Amino acid sequence: MLPRATLNITVFLFIILLHAPLLFGQRRANPPFEPDAPSVFSAADNLALHADTEASPHWSDRVPQFAVDGKHDSANEHFAAENIPVFLTVDLNKPRQINAVHLWTYWDGRRYYQYIIEASPDGREWQTVADNRDNTIPATSSGRIYVFPRTTARYVRVTFTYNSAGNKAGGHIVELQVFNIDEKAARREKQRQEQWHQITPGLHGAVTSVDKRHGRDSVPRVEENNLKWEGTGWRGERVSGQFILWSSEGEQQVRLETDELRSAEGEIIPGSAVRASFVRYVLADRVLVPDVIDPIMRLDIPAKSVRPVWLSINIPRDVSAGDYTGRLTVRAEGGKSLSFSLKLRVQSPELPDPEKWAFHLDLWQNPYTVARYHHVRLWSAEHFALLKPHLEMLAAAGQKCLTTTIIYRPWGTQTYDPYDSMVEWILEKGGKWRFDYTVFDRYVEFGMSCGINKSINCYSMVPWTNRVRYLDEKNGDYKYINFRAGDETFIKLWTAFLADFREHLRKKGWLDITAIAMDERPLKMMRPTIDLLHRVAPELRIALAGSDEPRLAQDIDDWCIYITPPVDSKLINRRNTQRNDRDTTFYVCCFPARPNTFTFSPPAEAEWIGLYASARGFTGFLRWAYDSWTEDPLYDTKHVTWPAGDCFLVYPGCRSSIRFERLREGIEDYEKIRLLRQWAATDYPGEISQLDSVLSEFTYENVNMYPAEEVVNRARAVIDKLSESITTNRH
Repeated sequence: MLPRATLNITVFLFIILLHAPLLFGQRRANPPFEPDAPSVFSAADNLALHADTEASPHWSDRVPQFAVDGKHDSANEHFAAENIPVFLTVDLNKPRQINAVHLWTYWDGRRYYQYIIEASPDGREWQTVADNRDNTIPATSSGRIYVFPRTTARYVRVTFTYNSAGNKAGGHIVELQVFNIDEKAARREKQRQEQWHQITPGLHGAVTSVDKRHGRDSVPRVEENNLKWEGTGWRGERVSGQFILWSSEGEQQVRLETDELRSAEGEIIPGSAVRASFVRYVLADRVLVPDVIDPIMRLDIPAKSVRPVWLSINIPRDVSAGDYTGRLTVRAEGGKSLSFSLKLRVQSPELPDPEKWAFHLDLWQNPYTVARYHHVRLWSAEHFALLKPHLEMLAAAGQKCLTTTIIYRPWGTQTYDPYDSMVEWILEKGGKWRFDYTVFDRYVEFGMSCGINKSINCYSMVPWTNRVRYLDEKNGDYKYINFRAGDETFIKLWTAFLADFREHLRKKGWLDITAIAMDERPLKMMRPTIDLLHRVAPELRIALAGSDEPRLAQDIDDWCIYITPPVDSKLINRRNTQRNDRDTTFYVCCFPARPNTFTFSPPAEAEWIGLYASARGFTGFLRWAYDSWTEDPLYDTKHVTWPAGDCFLVYPGCRSSIRFERLREGIEDYEKIRLLRQWAATDYPGEISQLDSVLSEFTYENVNMYPAEEVVNRARAVIDKLSESITTNRH
């Protein structure tokens, strides 16, 4: 047994280590649930901070200074004075221009206060700037904001006239803040406060469009009595819906309940296939945006705030066509509840498993970011356990390509977590190259077990840095070799690697599905690279994103072209018809502004992508980042100069996003169109003309002039109609 003194020191050191990030100013490993909204007061000074005060006699140690200490997180740290009427006056030191007050009274979920707020330039003449003497709404941790016409004041006074817990209990102020804010901001804030003031107490909700993003702190513009959701989908399809909840005074312990959907004939879509999830807000270029679909079981809705809910229904393939009904129930503390009716129209066509989809989806994965964020050792059992559901979620969207690295940092340091190499390059003492594929093999086998098994894309022979890192066995140091595509060093270096890699892949049985992949490399770099590949390892496929150079068209197996300017459709058609093992896809990245999948992008733009691919004859879509997370992706989605959300589509903890779900829906649209064309090709050519007409509207020019949701919804309506008419006639 340790001596008591030693034990105490050990415990003390453990506590210090446990709290080191907080004590020494490092970022918390577990950040808050979601960021605070950028406040209308962010750019203004709190004129009452640490100001002198005068007040009614305080109770116990609850001195007036509590009300101006800048702290409002704890209800128990407040100024208190018994026996209403009581007052608190703040001295701003000199006459100042003011037009807003933020007041936190003590809150416990039940009591409410009535009071007036007055301002005076001299302490003699007083002007009422806020009259809350008819209030019956319980105080909350959000406080109350009052905006009024700008006036000159040195003194601000709060006088309590009523306490619902009894006037003898007195008045209690957690914090009083006084501001002079921009006039336009003041008008907007006053309007927001007035709108919330019109909302009756209680839990409110409505069905809303999946195309809409609702701000967290503004009263939603929806039809409140709309509590009926309807959707349509094929067997095997995932159908989405969105609901919105809001409260003026806050709700505690809000939870979602879904049950099975049942047809009139008694058939059932099980409850496990019907999932409702809260949507979390994240920062996108300093604006709060709802995007994270979170499986959290319950949460609180703060006063004067909104909470979206995302519905996902995975329609089983073995159910019959017809209408299925059920309910989504929202419950809150105190027995409060809302009930939404659900009606799903299941159509008779069947969508195959994602692994059988023709759409060539290539969202680049970054396993290094997963290890960093979750604080686990790279390639450890814990790392792979975290990666498994993460990659399975991607495979369930039809992902075809496994992103691997054959050199160190092929893209330099453009991401928060740079890519390491999955292949160790070793220069032996005798000058011969040796390559260790241990990590590469393990990751590829693992990725395939998660369902991503069509293509192994290896980055890259022409990296952005034009160099390769290797381990020098002579001294055990890492060193670099620099080259230019086509020079003598490049040829010798890559000839050695390709010859060895080719044989390794042959032994593993992966040679015919492996591609050497390049990203945005010009013709002068690509031509010598392609020539070397054809000479040394002709069986390897070649993938390229970024160049629309026609002279490369016949050499690239997986060719991805930037969305603009549009490529000649004849070139795409030739590639599609000459060889069925080629893919011609398109991509967006940090550009263009529209269409895109940024956190702040209109959600319909993500679905537009799949429909655009169908309209233009592309076989799929590429985006450079499935999961290259920022430092704290659940807080802020922006990384350096990239637009918010450019680096990733999903979140830690296997959390999907509205963007990712809408992208997946666009891929389902693509597959449905492909199948409808097959069914209608011979028997119903007239039916398909409606589809061709609406798809002709999917152009880069149109999406930059008109909201994507308009044409997307027209296309979905045509697809639904054709699904009914063609398949009914077929059966």
